[in-house]
Amino acid sequence: MRVVLDARPLSHPQSGGYRSYVNALVQGLAELALSDVEILLYLDRPVDISLPFETRILSSSRLKTDFYLFAQQVKKDQPDLVHGTVNYLPLGLKSKTSLTLHDALLLKRYPWETKVSRPLRQRLLNAYWTQMTVRSARQATRLLTISNGAAQELAQTLSLPLSDFHVVYNAVSLPLPKPEIFRDQSTILAIAAPDARKNIEALYDALPSLDDLAPTLKLVCTSVRTAEAAEAEVARRGLKNVQLLRNLDNQALSDTYAAASVFVFPSRLEGFGLPPLEAMQAGTPVATSNALPMPEILGAAPLYFDPEKPAELAAAVRCLLTNAGEWAERSDVGIAQAKRYSLKAMAEGTLSLWREIAA
Repeated sequence: MRVVLDARPLSHPQSGGYRSYVNALVQGLAELALSDVEILLYLDRPVDISLPFETRILSSSRLKTDFYLFAQQVKKDQPDLVHGTVNYLPLGLKSKTSLTLHDALLLKRYPWETKVSRPLRQRLLNAYWTQMTVRSARQATRLLTISNGAAQELAQTLSLPLSDFHVVYNAVSLPLPKPEIFRDQSTILAIAAPDARKNIEALYDALPSLDDLAPTLKLVCTSVRTAEAAEAEVARRGLKNVQLLRNLDNQALSDTYAAASVFVFPSRLEGFGLPPLEAMQAGTPVATSNALPMPEILGAAPLYFDPEKPAELAAAVRCLLTNAGEWAERSDVGIAQAKRYSLKAMAEGTLSLWREIAA
């Protein structure tokens, strides 16, 4: 069986999201050491990492690739299956297809977006992605998604049967932290994001009530824009003891998780929610919102809070910073929970769907 994988996210400068998904899937497929499956990775530009499968370099122009270059290359390679990884499939494909839909975020307007103002270019891009996603969801041979919560949102939004969605969980692909990493006391770690869905403002609102503990807040910034937005908001609020962490590679990110006392994830909605699992792998207890699909993915490991109630967030963080017994228990349960999401399981789940389609 020959499978073409849309691996363009591997060259994206910002970590997380689609890039983490494709990276984990490629790693997992390589671990399986398949003798009867040939994987072709389609990229939009060369990457500076070693890849385990044959690659095709298309074009850095998304529109050119989406509209004809991708289909042209597929026609030459004659695969049994094309797998889309970025919520949509390029145009003109004649082969069987599978498509990973990560979430319904661009398909409906959520309450927290009512006051969000986006530049014209971003609105046009979002409209393009939305139309491509809707078209692809109805034309793909089979649909895959990354959690039952995402499947429910997508089925409802696209007016499709829930049974149309084959769920394969994401995997934790970060390396383990270095054993010599020292855990800082009273350090809160979070992912900075200007996106209202990520709800980092809830953490900012909660910090003043934790002043008596004198915590240090460390914010992982995955892009220049994210760092600029976080720096401006921290200054506007007059928050103290805040550090912005930039340009972390995978090992540095894993070590950063391991050095924190608690990881906070206040997101209002996720397709999967990988960062809390990455923190758990490093043994760091997690305080997270109870939004979809957090309880499904994270189980009993975290302390949960309502994402619209900063006081609940503060109480969860306070508990983890001051209660050694609770901290140790959440750390142990979290490590066990993270181990459930392996690269091998992700690859095997995806491969089983491919074999079903090809058959």
